[in-house]
Amino acid sequence: MNTTVIEAEELRHMRETVSRTVNLLELCWGCDRVCECEQWVANESVPVWLCIECLSEVACRLETSSGPVSLPPT
Repeated sequence: MNTTVIEAEELRHMRETVSRTVNLLELCWGCDRVCECEQWVANESVPVWLCIECLSEVACRLETSSGPVSLPPT
């Protein structure tokens, strides 16, 4: 397989993009789906991984059950 320098650079860029995306996949604490999640800290001590869709729902549930909660990104 003969590749040019430009093709090799494009392949390297694609590989890095795929790797970065795969590394973002986690099991969402809110919906139990494997998706792109970010780590958050609930009640200033418990690390959880939440997708964007579950973030507001989980924050509301935690606030209802244990008082005000802050979910700042780590």
